[in-house]
Order: sequence, then structure tokens, then C-alpha cells
Amino acid sequence: MAKHSYAHIASRVLNTPLLLEPGYARVFFNALSSKLGIRNLYDADGKIEELGKLHVKMGIDDSRDSAAAQEYRPYRLVNGVAVLPISGTLVHKHGYLQPYSGMTGYDGIIARLAVALEDRKVNGVLLDFDTPGGEVAGCFDAANRIRSLAAQAGKPCWGLCYDMNASAGMALASAADRRLITQTGIAGSVGVVMAHASWEKYLENEGVDVTLIFSGAHKVDGNPYQALPEDVLDDFQARSDKLRGEFAALVSEMTGMDVQAVLDTEARCYRGQEAIDIGFADQLVNGNEAIEVFADYLSSEGRTTITTGGMSMSKVTENQTQEQAPAANASAGGDQPAATPAPAASADDHRKAERERCGAILRSEEAKGRAGLAEHLAYNTDMTVEKALETLKAAPAESAAGGRSPLDAAMETAANVTVGSAGSSAEVSEVDQVMGDYYKATNKRPAQTA
Repeated sequence: MAKHSYAHIASRVLNTPLLLEPGYARVFFNALSSKLGIRNLYDADGKIEELGKLHVKMGIDDSRDSAAAQEYRPYRLVNGVAVLPISGTLVHKHGYLQPYSGMTGYDGIIARLAVALEDRKVNGVLLDFDTPGGEVAGCFDAANRIRSLAAQAGKPCWGLCYDMNASAGMALASAADRRLITQTGIAGSVGVVMAHASWEKYLENEGVDVTLIFSGAHKVDGNPYQALPEDVLDDFQARSDKLRGEFAALVSEMTGMDVQAVLDTEARCYRGQEAIDIGFADQLVNGNEAIEVFADYLSSEGRTTITTGGMSMSKVTENQTQEQAPAANASAGGDQPAATPAPAASADDHRKAERERCGAILRSEEAKGRAGLAEHLAYNTDMTVEKALETLKAAPAESAAGGRSPLDAAMETAANVTVGSAGSSAEVSEVDQVMGDYYKATNKRPAQTA
């Protein structure tokens, strides 16, 4: 745009009233500041930092009214869920908090996540992915940092593939505690790509000779002025293979998938339910309802208790205090001397074990056709994988239930069970007892059998 055009814009926006929303006004004037000769921007609160640059007011000022407090949050807060968009190409040291100019920086993701996890009004973080991937530099460190920050804060961090988390995006998504995906979402591409451009023939045709003066046999490996030598190609291939192995190991560690299973995907991308079947995602959702799904989970997390045969199967939250466990042991053991407590596992260890348990249940063959029951056993009980698979195997599949949900069909088998009866455990199967207890806990009434 010509300089006189900027002068024309200046005459229309400076020293004249404007009907602009304050937030957008900051964006507008900051974007054109260099063109309009604006050195500093000020508002009622003082100087405005360069918009979008990696500068965060650490900690949220809850003393301000809600609209003003929201202004200082580098994320959207909805029903206790902090939504962090991750879109476009992923790059190292981008220097911007938010996605900017088609790119999202690993540094910006970590900075926003750290603030969100410290926000007392945030109960959980949803990473909203729409990215084909990006740079290797900084990617694995960012994934590990996402996992460690969420573990330290003790707040759930979920990922939403809406509608793509591929390659580097898959690395970051794997760090989430649970991965949601839309029916058209694309996940995967656990692989590595390199490109080499040779200008040798072009320069030769143009009559241009390039002489490389170097010291060190590999100093100019991969230079664009000559075709790629065979030994250099082999070296690049070996590096790519090694990096792919490290990528697969990261995804395996984060998701609980087997390393070989990740490698066997051969960097394919999977859509919707396919991604769940392979293990890259956990739950199919409508993208417009994802925040609500997460918020519902947060509102009920750790509150569901199922009692089977006198045994409590509460899903214990990570916020349970150390004092609660000894109290429970004392009430169960009477005057027996307390055993020497074993070293406490870290919160990260608990989260990893729980993810692996849930993943093994949800991705099992027994869960096919019984998705509702599988999710109930995974998230609302502390059943072992073996016991959960036994329960799933005994429950009727959807195809055998005349179109009813697996939960309702399974619950029908327990319709006449006397829940909580001291002597019932010897008269009914454990599967019936579990479903009968579910019926009591949820107060849902399944169709009665004759």
C-alpha cells in the first residue's frame, strides 16, 4: 500500500471519535502503529504492551469485575474451561501468545497454559487443535511441558481435534489426559519428512558456478548447489528414522499405546472413529459441544461412587488429602496398628496409570458395541482392566439389544437385583451386581423384564 494511503487512513482514525470495541481498537492501532507513526499506545490503565507479543500478566486479578478480568486472560473461559486455540503451523520461539499470521508458537502455548492452570476460576484446560504440524525444534519439549504443568496443577488438560492434530500437533495432543475428536477430525501422521532442493542443473544452465570453500568433511552436507550425494542421503534417512522412533516413543509414553503399534501406523492419518480405533483419540464428539462435554466432566469429576458387595469403587480424585487415607484405614481396621505407609506415587504416576487403565478398557475388543458401558467402567469405577473386560464380555452388545444402548441393555439384566442387600452377592453374578449398583447410583430406570 502506498504511503499516501496510510496518511489517508490516519486522517480518518486519528483525532476523531470511532465506534470500535476497545479490544478491537487495540488490535487495529497496534497492527498499524508502525505505518501511522504511533510509538506507544495508552488506555485508562496505562501503557498497552505490544499486542500479541509474548508478554503475560502472570496471575489473574479476581478483584476486578468479570469483564475486566476476562480482558487479561490469554484464553477464553467458558464454564470453568479455559479454551486454548492451537492452529496453523507450529513453530519454535514464535514470540506471540496467540496464533498469529497462520502460525502458533510452542512458547505461546506453554505461556497461556501456565497462566490458565494458575487461574482459580479455571477447572480444566481444553487444547483446541486445528494444525497440520510444524517444526521439530521445541515440539517434544512442549509436549513434555504440557504434561508436567497439568500434573503439577492437578487440573485436567484435554485435547480437541477440531478438525486436525497431525504430526507435531499429534505430539502435543498426546500430552493431553483425554483426546476428543470430531467425526471429520484428522489425527496421526506420526512420522518425519525432510525436503532437499538442488539448484545444480539450473545454475549450470544459467552459466553460474558456485564454489564452496569449507573446512570439515560434512560442513556443506545437503547444500542446495549440488545434487544430494548417496552417503549424505543415507545419513539424512538414518536421522529421520531415529527421529521417527523418538516421536513414536513419545506418543506411546503419553497415550499408553504400544510403541510398535504407533510405528505400524506408518505415519498415516486417521479420521474420526478411525483415530479412536487406532488409539490416537478417545471420544467422538460434536465440535460445537466439546466444551460442554468437558465442563460436564469437570462438574462431576470424582463424585460418582458405586458400591458392589460392600466394596466401595469410588473414583478417587488426585486432590484427596494424605489425611483421608489413614482415617479410612483406621475405620476399617479397628485397633490394628497402622502399617508403615509406602512411598507415595507422584501425581503424574497416578495420572499415567489411570490413563493406561482407561485406554485399555475403551480400546479393548470387548468394548466394541458396548461403548456406553465401557466409558462407565473406565471413568466411574476403579475396576481393574481384567475385571472390566470380564464385565463387558458378559454384557449384551448393542446389536443383540434391539437398538437399545449397551448400558440400558446391560442394566435390564440387573432390573430385579436387590441393590445393597447383604446377602445378594451370593445370589447374583458380579456383573448383575455392578449394573444394579449403577442403576441405584444414577437413579435411571431401565425397562423391566417379564
